[in-house]
Amino acid sequence: MIASYLVTTFLFSILIGLAVGAWWSTRLGQRQGAIAAAVQRHFHRAHKIMHHVTMPTRTGTTEIDHIIIADTGIFIIETKHYSGLIFGTPDDTKWTQVLYRARRRFQNPIRQNFGHLKAIRNLFHFPDENFIPLVVFTGSATIKTDVGPGVIRLVELGDFLNRPRPVVFNKDQMAMIIGRIELTRLDRSSETDEQHINNVRAMLLKRRR
Repeated sequence: MIASYLVTTFLFSILIGLAVGAWWSTRLGQRQGAIAAAVQRHFHRAHKIMHHVTMPTRTGTTEIDHIIIADTGIFIIETKHYSGLIFGTPDDTKWTQVLYRARRRFQNPIRQNFGHLKAIRNLFHFPDENFIPLVVFTGSATIKTDVGPGVIRLVELGDFLNRPRPVVFNKDQMAMIIGRIELTRLDRSSETDEQHINNVRAMLLKRRR
């Protein structure tokens, strides 16, 4: 009886895990597709876009939603798919999402993306201004506070990418940048995702001590 219960519980846990994994993959694919479509539609300079890039760091790994390598710079993009109202400032540790009567705190995405920026910047010896961090809200959320110029909505992405900027990379340099990131990034796999999740959990537990 107990053995049968344990087997049933184990199988149920597997099914729940598969369902959650499929849901998360669908959400990730939708956000990735939205960014890719907006870039393809509005950004007509020479560029290469990379998605879901997991990079090794001194403390573990960092996962970058999107990187755009263009002749005008390297754009490091963090996406947030939220609805409701968003409150926060560039210096806050946490931002707040208000959805109906519910409030949810989440990590300041500007600070979160700074870790991504450092991981890419450490690969090269380019001036800091050649690296452009950006947070893009892809959902229906309304930003209610001054979050700074590096946080935009998806509909503003084309205008942001096309702002007048000097050309800083030629085609050979762009190819070198793409190649170095490809050689350094971890292979895309469920094992890589699990490793990154475990690294994040360990980091959060360390902060709470």
